[in-house]
Amino acid sequence: MKMRAQRCVSPVQAVMGVMDGKVHKAPPKTEGAEVLMYMERLQHLVPFCPKDRPVTKLELIQSVIDYIYDLEDALSSCGEDSSSEEEMECVESS
Repeated sequence: MKMRAQRCVSPVQAVMGVMDGKVHKAPPKTEGAEVLMYMERLQHLVPFCPKDRPVTKLELIQSVIDYIYDLEDALSSCGEDSSSEEEMECVESS
């Protein structure tokens, strides 16, 4: 009876999911479920996105883009307001 040597799995290979020289991907169902989870999370985070009905991915992405533009506008207007107040303080003190 011949004994065969067994291949040791290093901790790095075990953690990275690499075995026998192949990378094993997560099953597609898991990836799809993860995407849906993040899409639902986005729908709840974006204030202007409808929460009373299901939305398409495209509609959700458009709502997120619009919200980002609104946030950029709000930040830039805050920056403009603070600079005009500083100018007013400079004018009053001189």
